[in-house]
Amino acid sequence: MIQNTEIQKLLYRARLQLEEGQHEVALSSLRVLPAEDEKQQREVAYLSGWCYIQSKQWAEAKKVLSPFLERQSKLLEEEPFLKQPGEILEKEPLLEREHLVLSWLHLGIAAVNLSHYEDASLHFSRCLKILHDRRIHLPVVRIKARYSLGMTCLMKGSYSAAIQHYEDALRLCRLSHVEEEVSHIYYGLCHAYRSIGDYVKAMVAGQEALQRYQQREDRPLEARMHHELGRVSFLLGDFRAASDYYTESLALATSYNSPTMIMLNCAMLADLRLAEQRLPEARRYCRLALEMMERVESAHMKGKTYYAIGKVTYAEAREAEGEKRQLLLWETMDWFQRAKTQLEQTQAYADMAEMYGMWGQVLEDVGNMEEAIALWRQGYEILSERKDTK
Repeated sequence: MIQNTEIQKLLYRARLQLEEGQHEVALSSLRVLPAEDEKQQREVAYLSGWCYIQSKQWAEAKKVLSPFLERQSKLLEEEPFLKQPGEILEKEPLLEREHLVLSWLHLGIAAVNLSHYEDASLHFSRCLKILHDRRIHLPVVRIKARYSLGMTCLMKGSYSAAIQHYEDALRLCRLSHVEEEVSHIYYGLCHAYRSIGDYVKAMVAGQEALQRYQQREDRPLEARMHHELGRVSFLLGDFRAASDYYTESLALATSYNSPTMIMLNCAMLADLRLAEQRLPEARRYCRLALEMMERVESAHMKGKTYYAIGKVTYAEAREAEGEKRQLLLWETMDWFQRAKTQLEQTQAYADMAEMYGMWGQVLEDVGNMEEAIALWRQGYEILSERKDTK
């Protein structure tokens, strides 16, 4: 049986072959690769879809990427036949250029699902370039690619660029009379404004998104929006509102059985109880988050949760003394190491840089200044290498 590390090497080799333009060789390797778990199977599907797009095998690309696209708007498939607002013509075969832009958009969405945000940025940028260069009129595809590119900028810490992409997408929605995507854009603006510390604008954008999700009775996205508004309220110092938002998000996530959203809300409630200096309750929410983690697939979300738990134990350590303090500091670093193991599987650079900053503080507290400086430098380099990329 091939070891897991060997499978990862084969996946990496296939990716290098793709980047070198050897998509047929890469596809042949992927077809015989013995992916054992679901995560590896999803990686194989993603890379195979990339190969099929390079070789212009549109039907195969769509089939292999379809599991990543379950929540996408029906407008995405209907749009090539929408010539004027309100005027839908009979379906015609897609032109090759239309297949091409849809395929790059789909590949970008698949990359986001795998937390490959830098890959996704390249795919969405390529989609937009083809739309522009070939003057293809597909407004919904352009809007989705534009605000999705904004989301990848968020993950890289390029917040000003993210806001610009979201505002461009909002302008395109108004010009094309497309309402379906507006709520997603406001969600992104809420996240972006929160990230730059403009909490008032974040709250306004978030409330607009929440209202639209509630009108559509979309419980998963409503839960996500309550969670985001909880984070904004927390940063505004309104702990009661934050608790209400997180609790509502938790209730909604429980109603439609989302382990990831339940885990994240428990982690954020732990962070909130920590700020309220209610450490026993913070610990309890940490345990609840860990209990749910076994059912979560996303390395990115697991990493964020481990980081949140580490912050709780770090707060406990700072109030403790002697041997107990040292044990809690080492426990904190263990949680951060677990977070690193998960986050390094992703391209969530902003979250990784934030964790390195806190980890460096812990190392400073245990007297390991050299390693602390190395981590701070690493966190700075992670962002500085990517902030200027759009």
